Amino acid sequence: MRLGLAVCVAVASGMLAACQPPLPATLEFVDQSPLQPRLGEITTLRFRAIDSRGQPQPGVRVTFEVQAPVSGIEINPTEATTDASTGIASTQVVANGGRVSSVVVTARVEDKMAVSPAVTFAGASSTARQFTFQCGSIAGDGSGGVHAIGAFDETRHLIAGVKLNCIAHVADRNGDGIAGAQVSFLTEAGTIGPSASSVTDVVGNAQVLYKTSLPLPDDVKPGTFSWNPANDTTHTGEYLAPLWMHPFMWVEDPITNYAGPYNFQEPRRPDPIRPGKENNPRDNLVSIIAITTGEEAFDDLNNNGTYDQGEPFVDLTEPFVDNNDNGTWDATREGGTDGAERYVDANGNGKWDGKNGKYDAVSLIWVQERILWTGWPHDQDRRDPTSPSENYRSVIRALSPLPVGTKHRIGKFGQLLAEFLVADPWFNSLARNSDDDGCESGTVGPVKVAKLTKGLAVTYPAYTLMRYVIQDVRDPTSDTVPDYPTPINWEATAGCAFTASPEDGHKVVVSAPRVFGDIFP
Repeated sequence: MRLGLAVCVAVASGMLAACQPPLPATLEFVDQSPLQPRLGEITTLRFRAIDSRGQPQPGVRVTFEVQAPVSGIEINPTEATTDASTGIASTQVVANGGRVSSVVVTARVEDKMAVSPAVTFAGASSTARQFTFQCGSIAGDGSGGVHAIGAFDETRHLIAGVKLNCIAHVADRNGDGIAGAQVSFLTEAGTIGPSASSVTDVVGNAQVLYKTSLPLPDDVKPGTFSWNPANDTTHTGEYLAPLWMHPFMWVEDPITNYAGPYNFQEPRRPDPIRPGKENNPRDNLVSIIAITTGEEAFDDLNNNGTYDQGEPFVDLTEPFVDNNDNGTWDATREGGTDGAERYVDANGNGKWDGKNGKYDAVSLIWVQERILWTGWPHDQDRRDPTSPSENYRSVIRALSPLPVGTKHRIGKFGQLLAEFLVADPWFNSLARNSDDDGCESGTVGPVKVAKLTKGLAVTYPAYTLMRYVIQDVRDPTSDTVPDYPTPINWEATAGCAFTASPEDGHKVVVSAPRVFGDIFP
């Protein structure tokens, strides 16, 4: 009797015990699913047996083992038989430890062997330490750094619909972005659309579109900046104002005292067109928060991938929108505004809770972003501040050429540096969101204006120092350069452009202080 490819093995009793196929000609790795497993997830590895004819070989018993022992790695099953139609046998690998793990799996059939690629398990859950939230992309897709948008006209009237893209990034404690995480958002003023939530993409980014609209930011009282804000069971430890506002250079009248000394007192000024109103920078500082599920940040001192009692951690309060920037939730808001600050009741007890004093491996983690709404000056904001009858503080001040307000001469092919300070009506730098922003044109006579301060702004102190150059229009490289029979008068009132937003933002033009003189023949 011919047995074909099968080999029959008889036991001592003479009975037929089993029929086994011959050894495969080759054993090969097929695939892995998913390709990027996370800690606690199962990944499936498949191997195929090939016979001498190059066809899938069924019925082959394959054993699986790790190439080198790895703590927390489990393989199940450790033995499998190849499928009748595909010749494939599979096993599953899971990493149950708290640390990133990498393992190589070997499949064997006696002396035949196939090796899988390295299977790396990344961290499982998002962590507060890697949770970031910023608006505007200035360094490529998904980045942040736009801190101000133009939201008001010169009469303090809201310009609704000024847009800004905001990006939350969710990652585990190893820095790997987490895809598919749901992120929710709350804002003090304006709207977030099309909804108040978003889901992270393959690199862990969740993007939402922010727009100016009602409600307006809360009108708050001027404060005092401190390098040591309250950080206790009910306070987050956030600074009164973000450092990109330069609060360490605050003084009550920053235009008059632009060179200091600084006393940390928030700038303030009576509003010349709204009687009884006092303007200060944080009146238009909007708080926005992003919220997701994850673990509180901790220092893994023994590197075992899990929190151990006594390891330092960052305790979080329940998420809240800090309208008045004082670092804690308030039941009553400033400025006569009805209602408490918005918050998320993470534990469902019907009230806002501060830090609970213990490490939470699963909780609502959150992060705050703040955006300035700026406007541009009205003529009433730029009156001569030296007039003794004017009880207000100007937002524009000419610095050079000196003396200010006198006639200045430019020599042939010469130029003159012009500098001035400008702020919006609340003592904030105007939003500047285009690479082309700056001062140009606005001349009478044989001169031209060239930008020195130009491009988008990254920080927003209480004022901006704008600089430009007034130049003789004659070109020294030209073959024919005219000489003037007598000095010719010129005047420059440069128009300085400020772009409200990087997302189709409107442009505002603010006139620089007048500079005049004559040009030498």
